[in-house]
Amino acid sequence: IACLPAHLGSESYKSFLIVMPGAILSSLYGRFGARLLEQNVRSFLQARGKVNQGIKATILNEPHMFFAYNNGITATAQEVEVEGGGDGGLQITRIRDLQIVNGGQTTASLFHTLRVSKDKTILQDIFVQMKLSVIDSAESELVVPRISEYANTQNRVNAADFFSNHPFHIRMEGYSRRLWAPAQQGAQRETRWFYERARGQYADAQAKLSPPELRKFKAENPKPQMFSKTDLAK
Repeated sequence: IACLPAHLGSESYKSFLIVMPGAILSSLYGRFGARLLEQNVRSFLQARGKVNQGIKATILNEPHMFFAYNNGITATAQEVEVEGGGDGGLQITRIRDLQIVNGGQTTASLFHTLRVSKDKTILQDIFVQMKLSVIDSAESELVVPRISEYANTQNRVNAADFFSNHPFHIRMEGYSRRLWAPAQQGAQRETRWFYERARGQYADAQAKLSPPELRKFKAENPKPQMFSKTDLAK
């Protein structure tokens, strides 16, 4: 399998970026099953969940877009054998103790969708990006659990966040930055209603301001007048 070394300048460990054919990933799971996911935080959650249903739908309906839509997988190994390939590249010829620590749902979904469909060509256009870290056996008990933990941890994404770049919300953001609201009773300056199209925008807008600029920003965009997409929906 063609690979790209990603450990340049690092002597502590080796890592590779790989584009895995979906058929190979499926066959590995078919051969080794849950043993392939022993370091993962979850076994296969079946196709009942929303995420796994989405993976299955992409396999069946848009296989050519799988690489673009899927987050890919994170894997570890104790040893990797590499040899020169065509065009001066490298190829992985052998992996010892391969463990998929993030991406178990993707791997198992490929296998189970293939098994149910009974169409051997269903995975021929599917490729998955894989980050492979080679961890020495002496350090695997310490490092592999950390890779599994960190690879499976991310800031929570709310359903409303996926609509942040919709033209409607972009227009609303433009209105909120451009239009002034009437001054409140007893106040002499007008203010704005700050529309937070993307979560965290209000804090980010203040991050690089000098103290005088920050005071001006807060006076023009008071925190009680910051509202989000869900506030707008209500």
